[in-house]
Amino acid sequence: MGNDIEDIQDVFIHNLDSIKTKRLPKHVIKTALDISHCRTNAMHGHLYQCPTKHFSIFLRNSCNNRLCPKCQDRNKIEWNQKCKNLVLNCSHYHLVFKLPTFRYEHVTTHYKEFINILFASAKKTIDKIIDFSFDEDITTGSIIVLHTHGNLLQLHPHLHVVISDGGLNQSNTKWINSNRNLFNWSDFNSIYNTYLKKELSNFYSKNNDLSSDFYNSIQSIHKSICFFSEKYESPYHWVDYLTKTIKGSSIQNRNISFTDGALSINVYDQSTKFSQDEFIRRFLLHVLPTGTKSIRYYGLYSVKSKDRLSIAKSIQEKEHILNIQDDIHPDLIDENSEFLPYKFCPVCKKRMILVEKTLPYQTPIYILNRFGKDPPGLDFFHKIAA
Repeated sequence: MGNDIEDIQDVFIHNLDSIKTKRLPKHVIKTALDISHCRTNAMHGHLYQCPTKHFSIFLRNSCNNRLCPKCQDRNKIEWNQKCKNLVLNCSHYHLVFKLPTFRYEHVTTHYKEFINILFASAKKTIDKIIDFSFDEDITTGSIIVLHTHGNLLQLHPHLHVVISDGGLNQSNTKWINSNRNLFNWSDFNSIYNTYLKKELSNFYSKNNDLSSDFYNSIQSIHKSICFFSEKYESPYHWVDYLTKTIKGSSIQNRNISFTDGALSINVYDQSTKFSQDEFIRRFLLHVLPTGTKSIRYYGLYSVKSKDRLSIAKSIQEKEHILNIQDDIHPDLIDENSEFLPYKFCPVCKKRMILVEKTLPYQTPIYILNRFGKDPPGLDFFHKIAA
């Protein structure tokens, strides 16, 4: 079975029947179906053509699932560009907030609750440190991104935070820089642990299915190091880093090799072999509950603070290094918008037009009229397009 498997989508296609028999939540099954069907004959299709008929191309729809490794590259690029246009060109801190490992076994049964606990504890910690570190009220800009994976797709929920070093005063007249090293983990790890302990204790009191071991672990949380920070002169490096896993899988097809039906994940000069079933199990651990936002914007970087962010950029002496193409907030990107790789005819440069839509597993009438009942395979059209 493994000889014709070339990428992650193939793994899901070959194991789809097995996945359907597992006792998985509906939204997890849907993700497996989306990945299997993306840009295949199982999706609706669109035929585009040059107005003067120099060139035609038939495309199957993308699934636009957040975890799909096949179709999310476009969304990654778009998010990266808009995020770099959003952030201030000044010093930023990169923070990491983790959950203690004792609650990992409970994540899949209380996924959304733990994610909300992580975000709430991190946000309260940041607000407390900002209040403690400045003599007047300021508004910083921050982007908080949820990661749920380790290097080998193991479950490891944590938050990456990019936050400005300083902020805009409440009268919108001055940018206030910090005069100290903000977010020193040795000083403030205890603050995060305090908020985290309170959130987890409230969660424990509302869930009778949790054991006393869970409660005892909460009491010793002060011994954990769950908060890290480092300062950088520019935020763009970390925007690039977060872009790699902001959409799609944390493991790319280039990091995977296939041998005798099994697969190996190759990262950091190490190769780890998994059965296809174990790979799928790990992959699907990272399907977030329906309605969960994995990227959140606060302060000057929130959608509501567009005007104040413009003021902050005008106050700062440094020129924003990127040419702002548009002012669409990255949180407002339409991930379901139509993707057309050939917007213009490669021959006459005229804009391509939509001439036909097809249902799943249906061949376009144009192709049937042109080639008959036995049209050439997809490789033929790929060669023409290339």
